[in-house]
Amino acid sequence: MIRAPRAHEIPFLPQIENAADGRYARVGLPRVIDMPPATVASLEQGRRDGRLWVATSLLNRPVGFALMQLRGGTAWLDQLSVLDRWQGLGFGAALIDRTAATARGRGFDTLYLSTYLRVRWNAPFYARRGFVEVPRGKWPRAFRLQFMTENSHGHPSWQRTIMKRDDQNGYLQRR
Repeated sequence: MIRAPRAHEIPFLPQIENAADGRYARVGLPRVIDMPPATVASLEQGRRDGRLWVATSLLNRPVGFALMQLRGGTAWLDQLSVLDRWQGLGFGAALIDRTAATARGRGFDTLYLSTYLRVRWNAPFYARRGFVEVPRGKWPRAFRLQFMTENSHGHPSWQRTIMKRDDQNGYLQRR
């Protein structure tokens, strides 16, 4: 189930992100593990603004989350994390769909994100869900600034890209 998080669940979400990030060491990106997770303050703000959702287990406990930011006039999937044990069950796709539906409801016809190109649960995963790569020469200033910020946190720029999912042909409306 996908739902809005409860206030008492917010402090657990960075732990979910850190645990999910452990997979990066297995694909030669151990630096990701050392990067700070989303802050409790940014997650709480996302909760209050209706830009944060959790995926829950049958016991109604969070096993993943998605955080949307609004940057430079765009809707941006800032973080998507699902615990290893719960991956492959559709929680990530459901969180993306909820994020896209909310973006559409707020007047955005495109959802953007930045991700690793050759990590199977990154760009290939998003491509299967309707995202396409945005050519670097077409990045607006806000995207270039976002990319520079990510680079300063240790993400290797040559391994990353920005992707988008449009509402063309009603894609964002499909379930």
